[in-house]
Amino acid sequence: MKRTSTLVTCAAAVLAIALAWCGAAAATWRSFTPTKYGAKADILVDSKTLTYYRFDSVAPLVLSVEGPTRLKILTRVRIPNDREEETYAVTVTRDGEHTVKEEFTATVAPQAHYVAFNSFRPGVIRRVYIDVPTGQHGYEILAEGDAVVDARPFRSADTKPSRVSIAPREYAAVETFYYRDKELTYYILSEETPVVLDVVGPTTIKVNTRLMFDATMLGDQDYVVGVREYGSPEQLYKISTEPSETVTSRDRSDVIPGALRHFMLEVGRGARTYEFRLADTVGSAVALKFYIPRGDLLNEP
Repeated sequence: MKRTSTLVTCAAAVLAIALAWCGAAAATWRSFTPTKYGAKADILVDSKTLTYYRFDSVAPLVLSVEGPTRLKILTRVRIPNDREEETYAVTVTRDGEHTVKEEFTATVAPQAHYVAFNSFRPGVIRRVYIDVPTGQHGYEILAEGDAVVDARPFRSADTKPSRVSIAPREYAAVETFYYRDKELTYYILSEETPVVLDVVGPTTIKVNTRLMFDATMLGDQDYVVGVREYGSPEQLYKISTEPSETVTSRDRSDVIPGALRHFMLEVGRGARTYEFRLADTVGSAVALKFYIPRGDLLNEP
């Protein structure tokens, strides 16, 4: 029976800008100089002098970034000498349109001091993370009200962008696999029912595929997946695989998932629809799973 799915993403993924207090430590980051800023400020932190870039409500921190990638912005609000705490808000605008606001409260950082004497002390670090979509993008970061903030921008040094799964609009059925105590949701492509996927580019789709082996299929097997963007010729992907030794079906004992095989689809700008067809196989079905760079969830038609 043909089923229909609605692609749903949580608000945090759609905004893709959030405070992160855990999970980011394992990433590798490289600092870079913003395109524009209010002024430089040297801050002494644990005997090491670091250059920060000031921004406020008038002079933004401007960044030009090629995605997909992830940014980390370290911010320190300037706290007057007669105060121990400051509340401030930061707004982030992408390409002059997409705006997100983050609010923070920071106390004075005991181990940080401005190299040049002034009437302020730096606050403890508060972080903003930005998932950058595919392509070239410009960001403006402003502080609201009277707040003055010093920042250090970092770009992810990982060569592979963080990816998130997206669900197709149409498919034959859902199949759940077990892999090392994890549940993986795949969408079944059968000879009778194609899989239809809606996506907004520019982006790159990673298509994970697993042939569904039955008891009569032994050894290596070939299968062909046809992919057609509506209005364009079909592309055929011939794939060879064998039964997986690590992945099992949660609900069915009559099939063995094939070893993982994948291919990539480059998606042009704008809303696109792709139809996946099972073109040739001795099996009855292929399980598909789709991923795009996390930042590309922000793409708009």
